[in-house]
Amino acid sequence: HHRWQLHAIAALHAHRPEMVLGFEMFPRRVQPVLDRWVQGKLGEAQFLRDVAWSEIWGSDAALYLPLFHFARMHRIAMRALNVDRGVSRRVAGEGLAAVTGAAREGVGDPEPATPDYRTRLVSVFALHRHAGSAADGDSPAFQRFVEAQLLWDRAMAEAIAGAVRDPRRPLVVAIMGRGHVEHRHGVPHQLKALGIHDVGVALPWPA
Repeated sequence: HHRWQLHAIAALHAHRPEMVLGFEMFPRRVQPVLDRWVQGKLGEAQFLRDVAWSEIWGSDAALYLPLFHFARMHRIAMRALNVDRGVSRRVAGEGLAAVTGAAREGVGDPEPATPDYRTRLVSVFALHRHAGSAADGDSPAFQRFVEAQLLWDRAMAEAIAGAVRDPRRPLVVAIMGRGHVEHRHGVPHQLKALGIHDVGVALPWPA
């Protein structure tokens, strides 16, 4: 999947060299590290240490490094799309109304989830729920889980929208988990609420 992402990005870059690459796995606080990487000021090992890769993401970095190297090779700006996971965990525990302002890193109020998205999130919640939490759409724990997911979607959508509105009008390509884009729920839904309608979703599909 990540090799396919690289091939797709390379093809798009040939047509639209003014490009920004956004990544779900990076919280906004590491943006200066991404800038130094693209500028060629960091080696791989230092880059992964400075972004705290093992803590913020944990997946094998070798899967993603070709994407990061492509960005550096072509001096493509990399954007950190996410907030710290602690913000989402706090919303999941306390609810969105309890986490405001600076505590949510400036992310605005998300557009409410569509009924179809809520239905899909029930099954996701069942996989992640804490012991004793009901895996249905009526429990307060599920409502907080939806709010945390919406904040995650909104954070990435706002970061993408900011890049799209750059006066240079770059092509913005965001790499994120399929759960945030399938059926145009999640991030595309939040982008629409932000006035960004020209959005394409590309997913690898099993044979």
